[in-house]
Amino acid sequence: MRRAGLAGLGSVAVLWLLALASLLGLWSERLAAGGRGSRPGEAAGESGRRLGLAGQAAPKTFRALLTLPGQPPDGASESGQGPPPRALLPPRARPAVGGVETAAAMGGPERLPASPVRGGIFWSRALEAQVPRGFPADETASWLRAARAARVVSLERGGCGRSSNRLARLSDGSRACVRYGINPEQIQGEALSYHLAELLGIQERLPPLALSRVEPRGGQWAQVREELRGSHWAEGAVVSLARWVDNLTDVVAPAPWRAEAGRRLQPLAAGELRGLAPAQLVELVQWSDLILFDYLTANFDRLVSNLFSLQWDPRVMHRATSNLLRAPNGGLVFLDNEAGLGHGYRLLAMWDKYNEPLLRSVCLFREATAQRLRELHRLRNAAAELRRLYRTREPLAETLGFLSDQQAQLLQDRVDLVHRHIVHCKAKAASL
Repeated sequence: MRRAGLAGLGSVAVLWLLALASLLGLWSERLAAGGRGSRPGEAAGESGRRLGLAGQAAPKTFRALLTLPGQPPDGASESGQGPPPRALLPPRARPAVGGVETAAAMGGPERLPASPVRGGIFWSRALEAQVPRGFPADETASWLRAARAARVVSLERGGCGRSSNRLARLSDGSRACVRYGINPEQIQGEALSYHLAELLGIQERLPPLALSRVEPRGGQWAQVREELRGSHWAEGAVVSLARWVDNLTDVVAPAPWRAEAGRRLQPLAAGELRGLAPAQLVELVQWSDLILFDYLTANFDRLVSNLFSLQWDPRVMHRATSNLLRAPNGGLVFLDNEAGLGHGYRLLAMWDKYNEPLLRSVCLFREATAQRLRELHRLRNAAAELRRLYRTREPLAETLGFLSDQQAQLLQDRVDLVHRHIVHCKAKAASL
């Protein structure tokens, strides 16, 4: 009986041990799942985004560094992250730029005509229709009205370029990069470049931008008086507010502009497009506008700065292009244009040896851009039209002033030169 009782107790003990082991196994799985799930207080959507980007860095925004897609990183500063998956972006964040996506961006097939070029030098209309939209005009107008009326409720360092700049949160819940120029010429250049883009019909590629006067004793800046004391901004200074855009990623110059040290850029013409994928062609359409825009404004702080660095870094054209990022829908965003116009014109002697080869490297254009340039050339009114737009659209236009007479003439001269270049490309294409 005693042995039987002990045997019974032993069986019970074994059963308890087995049950305990099962419970421990289940609890371990719950702990593992908890480690991968939401943190306390974290929204389910945030947890899902973190899960979906496991092994990757957070989505990049302004001033992020690039890793070439499909290539190993060249240096420790390059993260290797590609664009975040669109399905994981919150509904309000996609796309912050543009309301119409290409078929490829929506996961459908891309359909392009047999020839992406017509008339020898113009991108086809079917190809242009595939270009992702930028900032729609109605959304831009709405944001500008709200930004000018809103109060600045906080200022943060980082994310907007120079240490003197700030990321502002506005009372309507939106955010903006606030740029404080080393001198007023830079803020003027940013504002004038933005309105020149409208004159050229490409303003949708630039984030909406407004000017604001820093007056901490009242109005828009009163709530951040303490932060302003630490910013070393001059009271009464005019700054620019540019709409903040989430989930931007870096952009490498397409193959036609990946010059190596000691090699000349080759012109991008219709014959150079064979074998390119539809997505590559769509990007080239946007690049052709960008290069014309940067030549007109003499902006040296984008692709030109990469070309300049070739003397030290033969692989720099395979890295991120300064002040150029890609939106979630694939559209390019032309950022930080304060080096253009007044500032760029003052430094032409140093930088035009890089801007001019870039202009000559393009012999394919959007026809609408070419038409606007032709009209500005014919009427010789580029500066007058820019002044009209600037004063009409920007309430603080008079505060920063306009281009000098010499700079206004430089703008017209550059418009004329770009128009002659387009005519030359057309004649060359006709002779082939």
